[in-house]
Amino acid sequence: MEKIIKKFLSEYKKKNKKRFGLQALESYLIDRYKGEHFYLEGGGYQELYRQMCLLKEKQYIKEIKSSSYNGFHPPLKTKWQIVCEEDSSRWDKSKMLQLSDYLDFSYYVKHPSYQTDLEWEYIENIYSFLKSRDKREWASIEERSLELFYDEKFLKSKKEVSKGKYGILKRLKLSNEDLKMKRYGEMFIYWNRGVEDIKNIIILENHSTFFTYKRAAQVHGEIFGFRPDALIYGEGKKVEDSLSFIEEITDSAKVDILYFGDIDAEGFGIYYRLKERYKDINIKLQHEAYTHLIALCIKEYSSEGHNKNQLYLDGFLEEMKPYLKNGDLKKMKSIWDKDLRVPQELINYEYLLKVRK
Repeated sequence: MEKIIKKFLSEYKKKNKKRFGLQALESYLIDRYKGEHFYLEGGGYQELYRQMCLLKEKQYIKEIKSSSYNGFHPPLKTKWQIVCEEDSSRWDKSKMLQLSDYLDFSYYVKHPSYQTDLEWEYIENIYSFLKSRDKREWASIEERSLELFYDEKFLKSKKEVSKGKYGILKRLKLSNEDLKMKRYGEMFIYWNRGVEDIKNIIILENHSTFFTYKRAAQVHGEIFGFRPDALIYGEGKKVEDSLSFIEEITDSAKVDILYFGDIDAEGFGIYYRLKERYKDINIKLQHEAYTHLIALCIKEYSSEGHNKNQLYLDGFLEEMKPYLKNGDLKKMKSIWDKDLRVPQELINYEYLLKVRK
């Protein structure tokens, strides 16, 4: 039984798991004994208890004090932790030293359980890349992952970072820049009036309003006094990454962008973060659209589940204040306090026709 228990513990350590349940261990034993009958012949619970006590004495495992007892006699705690490493270092120290001109192995020295054959193979791949880094071109994270780890999703996979542990790049204290890789977002969906030199853009948070604005721009040109050369469908939060592709369609230094989204914590947050992230681009709220949207709101629309940040509201109100009447300002604060929202879809094509008359 001793060998089987040690194998169980070894398998847990290979998975970088240090805690285990007594029930999981006993199920493992029964399975390895090919049934409960042979498990009992091998000593059963009494032998399990003896082996656990021996391993505890050798400080190989320890009980988790906050766990409960299993109710058997003699009793054992239901949860345990592995506290001893079989060997202090598995990798050749001379090889680590050879690679240390580019790599930091301090994490692996402190945590030898990560010194696996596969991890070393990855490290050799990374080292080879770093040696030739200056001659290499920038790539996407997926392309570099495939090259170094044989899996394009490796660096984005949650499986690579177990709970409470670092991923391989953090273990080596490396950044995306060190490996000359970039996290590319998807380019935004946009409509162009047919203008080569785009100067005026409106970003719409939602899909339906994007098509409403597109129809209005095609037929009438101006929308609330602003004539857009292009419209961007923001896809909610996605625009925070996708706006980085703005240079694909225009000179970001010479463009004026208006943003129009829902009146809620989510919409305010998107706008606030866009302003913070793209400081070199002239981005403002489409003030006229928001004043109309506030006036149109005569019902209460729930906004449950959105994370509220006072900074987002303050930033929105600061910019909108010159365009809001006293009653509108109170209405806005009430909407925020009551966790409500005003969907931008209240401004539909029929309404845009109405306000043009």
